[in-house]
Amino acid sequence: MIHCKALNKDFDSKTEMFKELREAKDQIISQKKANIYKSCEKGLSVTAKPINIEKVSDTVKGLFKDEDYYYIATNTTRILDNHEDVHVDGIWNKSAKEQSGKNYLVADHELKLSSTIVRKEYVTIFVAKISFALLGKNYEGETEALIYKFKKDKVIHKDAKEWLESGDAIEASVRMQYIDIEFALNSDEDGDKREKKIYDKYIDIIANKDDFNNEILYFWVVKQAKNTSESSLVIFGSNPATGIVITSEDEKTKNEPPEGTQKIIEPSEDTHKSIDYSYLTKNLKFKK
Repeated sequence: MIHCKALNKDFDSKTEMFKELREAKDQIISQKKANIYKSCEKGLSVTAKPINIEKVSDTVKGLFKDEDYYYIATNTTRILDNHEDVHVDGIWNKSAKEQSGKNYLVADHELKLSSTIVRKEYVTIFVAKISFALLGKNYEGETEALIYKFKKDKVIHKDAKEWLESGDAIEASVRMQYIDIEFALNSDEDGDKREKKIYDKYIDIIANKDDFNNEILYFWVVKQAKNTSESSLVIFGSNPATGIVITSEDEKTKNEPPEGTQKIIEPSEDTHKSIDYSYLTKNLKFKK
């Protein structure tokens, strides 16, 4: 028995499942494009840790040189989430250019005065390629991160300001709408040549594919998305590789726990399962 999450249905064989997926793919893609997603609602998260900017490659170090600023990675590529979507490199390039200076940083995805952390005119948005290791993940290679940059003295939310200054772990979540999606299917049927080609192109770029116990039979490749209105600081975020970029060695050292007490929480074997944390995020919010 095979369960298809996209169709919310069990099948006796891959052949039967592939047939119905083939027939429904256009409708599923349309539905995905119509939704406004909050990435913290898309699955299991692992706490991200601050990174040492001194270890960033010279090619991108200049992007993080201002020590008077915070840099928040609100989303990263190459992670297959529990909606079976994988964001690929290039997804944020257009949106970052168009939305810089137009999006707020808020608490808990609430677009209210009392939830505003940084006003939109003080937020610069850009994309940077950094290694997963710098984000505290054991995945190989690099990821493209959507970065929110803002001056430290522009943080106007008291609790968020205290949290950021403490250096304590925090998650980031992006509000987004999908623009360009392709269907990847591991099928050798003649009618699935295009979907199989997409599958073969992207399956090996998925950084967390070893977290899945079963074969990945299909997934949805998100090639372009729009970051709409805001990104947020939240208690839980779906993407296990988001977080705070620290700009100086001194600040990083000051906020780290003593050696031997540090703990990195790794994803469980059930990372691929759909887990609803909405009951937690409704209650674990920033104080207003």
